[in-house]
Amino acid sequence: MAILNTKVIGMSARLEYTPLDNLGLNGLNVQANPAAIDQSWLTEADNIVLRESGRISFRKGVKQNILKTTAKIGAIGETSTGVVVAAVGTNMYTVDFTAPNSPWTAAYATGGSASDWQMIDFNRELYCVQSGHIPIELDGTTWAALPATSGYNAPAGVTTFNPSCGMGFYGRLWVGGITEEKDVVYYSDTLNAHKWSSGAAGAVDLKTVWGTDDIVAIAPFYGKLVIFGKSNIVIYGGPSEPSTMVLDEVIRGIGCVSRDSIQSVGDDLYFLSSTGVRSLSRTTEKDNVPLQDLSLTIKDTIIRNISQSSNAKALYVENEGTYVLSFVDLNITYVFDIKHETPSGTPRITTWSFDDDRNPSSMAYTDSKGFLIGQIAGSIATYEGYYDKDYVSGGTYTSASYTGTFKTTWIDLGQGAMASILKKIKAVISGGSGTTIGVKWYKDFSIEPSNTTNFLLNPGSSGTASLFGATTSLFGTSKFAPIFGMKEYNIPLTGSAKYLQLEMSGETNGSTSSLQDMTLLYKQGKIR
Repeated sequence: MAILNTKVIGMSARLEYTPLDNLGLNGLNVQANPAAIDQSWLTEADNIVLRESGRISFRKGVKQNILKTTAKIGAIGETSTGVVVAAVGTNMYTVDFTAPNSPWTAAYATGGSASDWQMIDFNRELYCVQSGHIPIELDGTTWAALPATSGYNAPAGVTTFNPSCGMGFYGRLWVGGITEEKDVVYYSDTLNAHKWSSGAAGAVDLKTVWGTDDIVAIAPFYGKLVIFGKSNIVIYGGPSEPSTMVLDEVIRGIGCVSRDSIQSVGDDLYFLSSTGVRSLSRTTEKDNVPLQDLSLTIKDTIIRNISQSSNAKALYVENEGTYVLSFVDLNITYVFDIKHETPSGTPRITTWSFDDDRNPSSMAYTDSKGFLIGQIAGSIATYEGYYDKDYVSGGTYTSASYTGTFKTTWIDLGQGAMASILKKIKAVISGGSGTTIGVKWYKDFSIEPSNTTNFLLNPGSSGTASLFGATTSLFGTSKFAPIFGMKEYNIPLTGSAKYLQLEMSGETNGSTSSLQDMTLLYKQGKIR
């Protein structure tokens, strides 16, 4: 790295400084050699987000909205009338957020052994499917197993109709993955999810299309029907008229390992394959569908995660511009920020982690409540504030801090054979009043860090209080605590090094903070 400026101080060695421009701008990269990539990448980035300008900031907190149950929230959905539905254990509930002490209403025993339902809003009714289970339907306020509904008939030749996946699109309900025929897609009569062997109902048998594979998921894409198998993807054109739709393309060797990883992201589809997160993007120049690997910078790590558990849930949070992918059993959540494209052509990535089973077991974006997180702990949380908040009872909460951490790549101090005498870091940080920040550093590729140097964020309290969370706040005291602008902090460093790696962490104190700027200062040392 070139030294951008020097200043002679008396007869001593020159004091030199290196601005760390664009520090962490491109997010996490654990695939490349950390000594070979520039400082725009991070080698650790937990519980942080990257603002539009690349500033490193705390993620928001998860605030429980209701009293938790004893089982995880396996699925969340929303009816066309704005009623939120949750699968908890072997029961299905509608959720009353106005009564947080007793929110679980209209309980329906699903007869299932798990809560891994896919909820499909179709023709103003909610249909729920899960592998090995009879589909259930919520019609207005009435739950029923699909065979018990009026006018129901099963697909011809099917003994047990128990699809594992589905979608409501192109005027009908589509399902796949039944135990008897795991490679057949069934579609209902037009606008009638009760009729599967009469009217315009039918089936698509994939045995002669992709050979041997199991259907994992079904999704719409650019007026086409996409069928995801474990190892293949099939695309049909003209699904609005299934009897005449035609096979467009078969993508072999790549499939989907998790039904609930598939999300519509703008004009694209993201999904989790056996080799990472991929995009099914369509070009305007060619009538084909190229695949793009979105997790190149964490490839080996995410493949290892998949080998440990493919129980993954995902959500596209449009107002945050992020694709959130959570490995439920591993408490690992990856956040793909699509607002910024890295030099690798991928979204920038950070991670989230949670204590005390607050991590996502399901997610949904609802019209009535926005981004909802179903938790392992058994509550439903919103994404707000800068504490993780647990609902106790009677409208009271307990607040829990979480730690945001980032680690840089190896920074070349530019002295060649000379070791540099480390002096200090000058960091400009906005907000975070009362937050303790810890800094430690690694020298010359050693895995042993220095002792941690702590400092307290205490920005000046001048400014317009109503903008920053006072009782007269324009934005609400529950979500925004006082932050009051920027301040420069000087953090002393010790020792000497040719290469330096920095690690900074902070425990939230109810308010956000952002790293605005950082500069390294050092002097020329000895040849070694």
